[in-house]
Amino acid sequence: MNFKIIFVLIVGIISISLSAIFIRMCSDMPSLSIAVFRLVIASSILIAVSFFKKNKFKKIEKKDFRLMVLGGFFLAFHLIAWITSLKYTSVANSVALVTTNPVFVGLFSVLFLKRRLEKEIILGIFLSVLGSFLISRGYSGASIETANHVFGDILAILGAVFASGYLLIGSIVRERIDTFEYITVIYTITSVILVFISIFASFTIFKGQNLFFGFSLKSYFFVFLLAVVSQLLGHTSFNYSLKFLKPDFVAITILGEPIGASFFAYVFFGEKVSLIQVSGMILIFLAVIISSKKGTRVEEIVD
Repeated sequence: MNFKIIFVLIVGIISISLSAIFIRMCSDMPSLSIAVFRLVIASSILIAVSFFKKNKFKKIEKKDFRLMVLGGFFLAFHLIAWITSLKYTSVANSVALVTTNPVFVGLFSVLFLKRRLEKEIILGIFLSVLGSFLISRGYSGASIETANHVFGDILAILGAVFASGYLLIGSIVRERIDTFEYITVIYTITSVILVFISIFASFTIFKGQNLFFGFSLKSYFFVFLLAVVSQLLGHTSFNYSLKFLKPDFVAITILGEPIGASFFAYVFFGEKVSLIQVSGMILIFLAVIISSKKGTRVEEIVD
């Protein structure tokens, strides 16, 4: 695999591994507000940068735009479901269930894209999900009421399903559209969707609560870092790689997030890494190594 792609994936894994840290710091923000600010800030930066680009956007075909709108809905509901799941279930369960997306990516690739999964990819999916589960078991979750616990688990699974749809659409559209154009359009679409959802929710679910203003300066600061680091660097790294790597393999590499999250949790919160977590990390490393043999889509990198 090309060194450039390896470097991009490492940057992506490190960036998204900080997501949970940043989200935890936004203590007085509802989950929906965090999702909205994450995408609004990211898309605003990209739109501002686009004004200074010499090469303007090419005309996007209708079928690609429709796919990106669908991808925007997938990304929006992935963020809402995953961030909200952390309010109801333990971190352990949320991490274990939301990182099952390689299973759904593999399944959807076969059902909707008519792609055949090589045995290396199948083995990589199995090892990566098992490794992620072991890592999550090493966390000590707080005591949560059973009803809320189940609801949070369901949200985490839905987060995995939506993330899988987002990755698959990216793998299709990125064959024809360059990275900057793709992320600017799909992040902007997602931010618009989230703003409309939040306005509707503020008058219904939140009973008139303002979801945009009145939070602490600390929360605004960390949600800004969430947008710049985890979204612009993290998500964009994987969107870039989708042109050159199979979505199944990209989904597997994203499971490096629990490894990075364990490290940052130790650095920032003093959370120790258990033997079970180390075993899970080893399985994920094996999954990436095995599946990388069949994970490349093209040999040359031109973007």
